Amino acid sequence: MSERLPSLLLNIRYSKGDTEKLKIYHALHGNDWKKIGELVARSSLSVALKFSQIGSERNHGAWSKTETQRLIKAVEEVILKKMSPQDLKEVDSRLQENPEGRLSIVREKLYKGISWVEVEAKVETRNWMQCKSKWTEILTKRMTKGRDIYRGLNALRAKINLIERLYEINVEDANEIDWEDLASTIGDVPPSYVQTKFYKLKATCVPFWQKKTFPEIIDYLYETSLPLLKEKLEKKREKTSSEVQTPAAPKRVFLFRDIFYCDDDSEGEDTGEKS
Repeated sequence: MSERLPSLLLNIRYSKGDTEKLKIYHALHGNDWKKIGELVARSSLSVALKFSQIGSERNHGAWSKTETQRLIKAVEEVILKKMSPQDLKEVDSRLQENPEGRLSIVREKLYKGISWVEVEAKVETRNWMQCKSKWTEILTKRMTKGRDIYRGLNALRAKINLIERLYEINVEDANEIDWEDLASTIGDVPPSYVQTKFYKLKATCVPFWQKKTFPEIIDYLYETSLPLLKEKLEKKREKTSSEVQTPAAPKRVFLFRDIFYCDDDSEGEDTGEKS
């Protein structure tokens, strides 16, 4: 009987609405299946199995050109949907006056407050976490106009800047960090991009980082990793004539047409950067 339980639980019908609620609650509560089960009046095992089934239906690996284009369009639609009636009225008015006009968007709206569950529903073949991660890649590339901001000498300089800045702000917990402000240490990039780079930095440079406090992690990076990175940077500078790019100051506003476009290069939106 126990071996048949999972299949029996999945056979308890989930309507399309139930499935959408499950996705929304998972986005809010993560893998807290007990909490989610209570919210949808199902057992924790039932919702966990159903979500696993949903996840297995999603694609994995490289994004196709079609998927990438759907993602770009989906994010644009969700952002526009979130605008106030007054904002939309102004956009519509300006479009009618000048269809080729230079519509702009404040940078924060390109990554803050986006309903990734809605984006997932529009993309259809990827889950919300994949969509969010891929959008960060695309957005970073377009905000930086394709510059190699995190490769070779630039990557070393970015890591050095990031460690020095984190040591300087001297906070007790990662939740206290203003990632928006820290983005300037790398360039004109979304805050989630900097968070990802910091995670990779501590995971690759700090032994047993999971067992250390945040200040201990930063101290290790500053006292042990930083001198090594600086030495490596100097040696590479001596061997190459390449110059380290100065991080670009974050732009406050971007043109819609510079961010939301689909072309033949859309399939290759992956930045291909190495840390």
